[in-house]
Amino acid sequence: MRALVLDAEWNPQSDYDLSEDERERHRAMNSASVWQNPELRVEERERPEPAEDEVLVRVKYAGICGSDVAMTETDDDGYMHYSAYTQLPNVIGHEFSGEVVETGDDADLFETGDPVTAEVTDYCGRCQMCRQGFHGHCENFEQLGFTLDGAFAEYVTVPEKILWGVSELSEQYEDEDELYRAAATIEPSTISFYGLFGRAEGIWPGDYHVYHGVGPIGLTGMNVSRAAGAGKVIAFEPSDERRAIANELGFDHVYNPIETDPVEKVNEVTGGEGADVHVETSGAVGATYPVIEDTLAEQANVVHISNAGSDPDIALRKYQGNSAQIYGSEGHTGQQVYPRTIRLMASGQLDNLPMITSTYDLENADEAVAQARKRVDGKVLIEV
Repeated sequence: MRALVLDAEWNPQSDYDLSEDERERHRAMNSASVWQNPELRVEERERPEPAEDEVLVRVKYAGICGSDVAMTETDDDGYMHYSAYTQLPNVIGHEFSGEVVETGDDADLFETGDPVTAEVTDYCGRCQMCRQGFHGHCENFEQLGFTLDGAFAEYVTVPEKILWGVSELSEQYEDEDELYRAAATIEPSTISFYGLFGRAEGIWPGDYHVYHGVGPIGLTGMNVSRAAGAGKVIAFEPSDERRAIANELGFDHVYNPIETDPVEKVNEVTGGEGADVHVETSGAVGATYPVIEDTLAEQANVVHISNAGSDPDIALRKYQGNSAQIYGSEGHTGQQVYPRTIRLMASGQLDNLPMITSTYDLENADEAVAQARKRVDGKVLIEV
């Protein structure tokens, strides 16, 4: 089978303290301090065979995530920008849809031909975090497209427990191709869904939501906020192309934070009440957090989703004075986030198809990643 493989040189920086596990397995917990000179290549590989608890999926579409881009970008010394966990060489890609081809002996939830998508984190179910129901922070986790072979390939094996059926999307998408394209956007939608409703507390219909950054995570998040009954969804994004995509999705309050004072605009749109919900999806925290802190509504929730390269100065007194709180949110595993997001899409309240702006064949997957690196698209897909 064909697959897009990422490889790099294992060259830990002198000031990076390798753990014993990292040293033995070459599995980096901070990839930006370990992997140097990353390279992408499309190569032929053997079709994988599902283990007893796995399902073999023929991939239809796979979306390019910001993390995929960050794994291919480097600093001046050639170290990748992505700062979390990877084990290379590896088939990358984790936002995908496909159909079941084969099931392992102990996997009986799906049948051949079923349309499916999957979570990213494979959790053990036995560690202290898992026993608390916090599967996304499993102490023994593996991740599709990061430490396990992912979905930029013709086939991928997936643990059955993190696989989800999407046949109910046929209620909204009569065309099978549209169903699979829509299903490939479920994973990024779950990121904001989990941040808003799995991590934060006390978010209500009618709340004013502000998104700082309108890349794919911001765009899908805005759709989730609208589907969940946000009173208004406001967004700030310097890219002309991405603001235009947000407008095409039906969002009217989308502004350039360079040309427009975000604090004045939030106060204008909310009638001076401020934002009940701030979602940080840009990573430009030095610019966004001063805006957030000057536009907090009483008891506001700030959901931090982006992987920022630095830490902002935090004005704690403003959070204290407004009884506001910051929630760190990473991933989407557990709490029925996936089936709930699929239900929203099946009901017609969440439609991400208009944000798909570029599609590439698997043979040209490296070009797809290069296009995503320009940061002007809504969602770039690879068609397998």
